Amino acid sequence: MKRVVLVICIALLLVPGFMAFGGGQQEESEDGVFRVAISLPPANNSWQAKLLDSVLEETAKDVGEFSFVVKNAVDDADQLNMLTTFKQDNYDMIICLPGNGTLMTPICEEIYDSGTKLMIVDRPIDSDKYTVLLGGDNYLCGSNAARYMGDRLGGKGDIAILRSYVGIPIDLDRYNGFVDVIKKDYPKINIVVEGDGEFNQDAGLKAMSNILPAYDKIDAVYCQDDEAAVGAITAIENAGRSDVQFVTGFGGSRAAYQLLSEGNPIFGASMSYWPTMGGKAVALAKAILRGESFNKLNYDPTYAVTKENVSKYHDNSY
Repeated sequence: MKRVVLVICIALLLVPGFMAFGGGQQEESEDGVFRVAISLPPANNSWQAKLLDSVLEETAKDVGEFSFVVKNAVDDADQLNMLTTFKQDNYDMIICLPGNGTLMTPICEEIYDSGTKLMIVDRPIDSDKYTVLLGGDNYLCGSNAARYMGDRLGGKGDIAILRSYVGIPIDLDRYNGFVDVIKKDYPKINIVVEGDGEFNQDAGLKAMSNILPAYDKIDAVYCQDDEAAVGAITAIENAGRSDVQFVTGFGGSRAAYQLLSEGNPIFGASMSYWPTMGGKAVALAKAILRGESFNKLNYDPTYAVTKENVSKYHDNSY
């Protein structure tokens, strides 16, 4: 997707934190305007596109006190170059949602060590060198998915996992939260195969299409992304497989919620938090730059959305 660039002035909206961390004197730029750069990964799935909308909505408010530059990267290399340029341009704060938290860790550490305030959004990096983090509790979502799956399978069965860019921090959180609960509370559930569903339907379809011919029996599939889950369901339906009892997803996509609303027999649940955290991140940046106290670690609440409660959350889908 082409880069989206916005330079616009905005003012304050405070977001409450999780545990008290900082605050202090307002450190206004010499011209009286706080300069903030926002680096986002490609908006190549619905969650990222909705998050971008949320960011732009918040940056459009209260012109006069803040200047924001918002850019979507084309790929990881582009985001790395973007952050390097931002670091050199003396912004008051840089907000980063890393496409790949592992790859972006060194440049993020450099930004933090340079004295520029750094906010990490959604996907963590492999470091605690940042001013503030705003994300969803991905480990907890993984744990919730494991309990849903374990209980529904009666504590036994053979399952597959579709991960999301294997090894990046957000993948590890979602994976470890799930696996830790399975090993502890449901030892008779066997993880027989893993694939990579990335964060999109095409990858989920491809991964599941490759897995199904190699395994005669898969009772359930834990997908670490809703878009990948929708793709996996398509593969299961195309293959005519009746052994797969259900699939779980992650994120809260409109396509997933529609399947839940329709009572799709395969889609079981989505472990969700909302892309509106983009706007919350911008609002939190305003508060920090104006010297308000804040929390280093901030997590949006998470929800297990099923066909029974999806109507309650449909407006939050993306």
